[in-house]
Amino acid sequence: MRCRSITHIAVFLILTAGVSTGFAETSNTFNTKYTTIYYKDDKDLSDFLWRLGGTRLDFSGDKDMASNRVDRIVERVETIIDMRPKDLHIDVYLQRGDLKYNEIAFYQHKTCAVYLSVDKVSDGVFAHEISHAIVNRYFTTPAPSKIQEIISQYVDRYLWSDY
Repeated sequence: MRCRSITHIAVFLILTAGVSTGFAETSNTFNTKYTTIYYKDDKDLSDFLWRLGGTRLDFSGDKDMASNRVDRIVERVETIIDMRPKDLHIDVYLQRGDLKYNEIAFYQHKTCAVYLSVDKVSDGVFAHEISHAIVNRYFTTPAPSKIQEIISQYVDRYLWSDY
């Protein structure tokens, strides 16, 4: 809950300070069991879900199938690293194009949020960033960044290895 409060305060401060960022323009939300996804328009969410599962979904008609696509990856990450933080909730922000420093995705510890480029994200990239969020929520004191990166790369490599 601490991370959610910080995230909402950060978003509020950005919006009220008049700072222009791609994420400040997100006006829609899509809730799943583990995430709140912030996006600008329906095409952004549709493309994100397509990139995670490889097939197009009509998320407006079948919200359960769409949310299951996201939550299945979160649960898979929890299983791979054997970490299941209590009351896990992750804010996910979608944006078109490259993010800061030409990254396609990143996890920000200060806001406990994942930021993704809709144009370039994959299920592996999403799982990688989700693992950062899970590791940070699991430990009282965050693990060193190199350890987190090793865990996240492990998740990315073995995401669907036993299927």
